[in-house]
Amino acid sequence: MTPDIKRLIIFLFVLIAIQGGVDYYLFRTIKKYEAFYGTWFSKVLRLYKHTAFIMLIVLVLTTIERLLLGNNLLTGRGAQIAIAMWYLPKYPIALILSIYKIIKVIVTFIQSGITSDKLQVSTIDEKRRKVIHSIGVSIASIPFISTAQGVFHTIYDIEIRTLELIIPRLSLVFDGYKIIQISDIHTGSLFGTTYIEEVIQSINQMSPDIIAITGDYVNFDPQEYAAFVPLFSQLQAKHGVYGSLGNHDHYMTEDKHEYLLSLIRKSKVDLLINESRTIAVNGSKLVIAGTDNTGFNQRFGDLDKTFINVPKDVPVILMAHDPTYWDMQIAESQLADLTLSGHTHGGQIGFEYLGSSFSPAQFVYQHWAGLYKSNGNYLYVNRGIGTVGPPIRIGIRPEITLITLRASVA
Repeated sequence: MTPDIKRLIIFLFVLIAIQGGVDYYLFRTIKKYEAFYGTWFSKVLRLYKHTAFIMLIVLVLTTIERLLLGNNLLTGRGAQIAIAMWYLPKYPIALILSIYKIIKVIVTFIQSGITSDKLQVSTIDEKRRKVIHSIGVSIASIPFISTAQGVFHTIYDIEIRTLELIIPRLSLVFDGYKIIQISDIHTGSLFGTTYIEEVIQSINQMSPDIIAITGDYVNFDPQEYAAFVPLFSQLQAKHGVYGSLGNHDHYMTEDKHEYLLSLIRKSKVDLLINESRTIAVNGSKLVIAGTDNTGFNQRFGDLDKTFINVPKDVPVILMAHDPTYWDMQIAESQLADLTLSGHTHGGQIGFEYLGSSFSPAQFVYQHWAGLYKSNGNYLYVNRGIGTVGPPIRIGIRPEITLITLRASVA
């Protein structure tokens, strides 16, 4: 079994388990009221059950089509909208029901303590009841607030993550060299240009030496990027703005793909498609390189071609959109001192707190967000600044990464 097929099976299993599990949980919870409401409620339950089964099949088919063919021409945009409308409201509802059950257990426990002296439950102080009720209502509102915040706030609540990396081969001339990375813009998912204007302003204020954009400029159509060309043209970096391609940048016809490349270059991004550039400062050198996308069902990357003009013993910063390319070839080759990736979006939903983190993305990707190291070489996986699928982020904020390079002896 190939790694791609294995990853697809794992992804589909997780998808079915989560989405099917939520529907099953809601169905079993609501079914308890069937006897109370009568025949009409039984009919509604049967309709819900059949619809849930059909929607799960549609979800799996649209997912397979997108991953294998790179588009949803067969199932269509209507199917995607229907899936979003069917599944997105379920999460807060399921969470509320779960929290309600937890509260019910807590209340029962409190009541049992109060009645330990054989008093009846009816004698519980009314004020205590109101306090418990208020706590329950407050906790139950959390899922609604989290979902609303994820849609209207968190998707635009950009986080600047900073880190310093020691690069053994780095010349002292480049000590303190600042690289800013952004990834997964997905302009087709954005509402207006205000958010990107703020992102670009934040980047320029940090006065980077170079800017690296690691792919997925659009969802499926180059026209999505057209309105943003003047904005990305405003990016400023001492030694240039560089970019590589992502999987979504190939989800279109060849003519449209070429048009997208022209738009990206028009926005003053030096697009590196299996090629490199050498930056020389006071006799010392640093290489910025970029591969075309290699990942699930795409094999456009070519490391031999990318490194053909790279001088020996010169540190290399490599842009490679999909971190699985690092898993498959880049890490083992030890050609790049630092690889910059994106693609995963950090799963868009999860949590990162006090050094602990969780996201559904980690069931599919070994390296799903943040910094990793192997054989002395680094991989950084950016969480992206855009979204794909549901326009939502909960617990995983969009990211601008500021990386400062350090020589071994500063």
